Amino acid sequence: MSPATFSGLVTGPNLFSYIGALHLQEHDDLADCHNIATKSADLAHHRYLAAKDWFEEYVRTLWFLGWSLYGDAINTRTAHVVAGSVADFLVQSAAAMKDVRQANAMIDTLDNLQSDHGALSSFDGETRQGETFQVIPARYDAQGHLNIALYKLELKVETRRSRFLFWQWEKRSATIVQQRAFLQLDRREFEAKRTLMKKHLEAHRMRRFTLKKTAP
Repeated sequence: MSPATFSGLVTGPNLFSYIGALHLQEHDDLADCHNIATKSADLAHHRYLAAKDWFEEYVRTLWFLGWSLYGDAINTRTAHVVAGSVADFLVQSAAAMKDVRQANAMIDTLDNLQSDHGALSSFDGETRQGETFQVIPARYDAQGHLNIALYKLELKVETRRSRFLFWQWEKRSATIVQQRAFLQLDRREFEAKRTLMKKHLEAHRMRRFTLKKTAP
C-alpha cells in the first residue's frame, strides 16, 4: 500500500488528516507516538471527566517523545455552536487556516472515514460518541519537518448519536469546546526514545484504521 493513497488514520480517540502524503515510516511513527500519549494520559486522568488535565498530560507525553510545542503553550478552551454536522464544522475550521490545502485534506479524510464502518464504529466507541475526541491535521513544512495541529474537542449535546461526526444537529442543540496545540517533531529526540517506545507498544497497542483515498 502506497502512502500516497493515505488520507488519514483513526486510532483510539484520534482522527488524523494528512495534508499531502506522509512517508510510510512517519505514518507509523505518528500512530505510535499518539498510542503512547493516549495510554499515558488515560493512566494519569479520566479521559471524559477530567478532559482538560487529560489533554495536558497527553501533550507532555508528546513533548517527552520528541515533539516541541510551538510557543510553549496550549491554547485556551473556546466554545463554538455547531450548525449542521461536526464534519461541516471541521471543514469550515480547516478552511480558516493559512494552509489552503487543509480544507480539501479534511474533506478527503472525512469522506473516506464515512465509508469505513469499522473505523467509524471504533471512533464512536473510543470517544463515547463525541464526548471527547481529537482531530490532528499533519503535514510537512518547507524544511521537511513533520508538523501537527492537535485539536482537543468535546461535543456538548443532550442526546448522543452514533456516527456523531455526520449527524445533522438541530440549530443550537450542539456545542463544541475546543483546545489546541501546535507541535513539530524533532527526529533526533524521537529516535533516542524509539527503544523505550517499542517496549511500551509491546504492552499496549491500539487498533489502527488507515483511511485510504478513493480512486477518482
